[in-house]
Amino acid sequence: MGKIVVRSLGPVRGVWREAAEEYLVRVRGRLPIAWEEQAEVRAPPRAGPAEEARVREKEAQILLRDLPAGLRPVALDPLGRSLDSEGFAELLQGWRSSGSPTYLLIGGHLGLDQSVRARSALLSLSPLTFAHQMVPALLFEQIYRAQTILDGGPYHR
Repeated sequence: MGKIVVRSLGPVRGVWREAAEEYLVRVRGRLPIAWEEQAEVRAPPRAGPAEEARVREKEAQILLRDLPAGLRPVALDPLGRSLDSEGFAELLQGWRSSGSPTYLLIGGHLGLDQSVRARSALLSLSPLTFAHQMVPALLFEQIYRAQTILDGGPYHR
């Protein structure tokens, strides 16, 4: 059974951490999952485009560091593939049955560097843009929802 590893840039604080941890606890009871919170690279105030690009490059190195050889991670990006809950459940089933770990990457507040997009399959939680602090909670809730769909549980209804 393939493990799901969510790698995010953080730290996530406040109510978003509480929500993320609540759904992570629920998910852990149903499938192997881990949350790797990595240090976010902060851009200086009023950073220009060149400085923002450097920050995204540094964050890309953090997100892509130590991934298993040959693994294609899944990066969350508003331009990625959009699925409904049932479609996401099918995707989750495929990840779980692959036998290999699946890495889900969540970028920082400036978005993803092109190097992450180029190496990854892209998945969108929504065409809307969310504060990156919210995304782990939203993702863990969707993973929990998808697993309850696969288990035939009532949560999704």
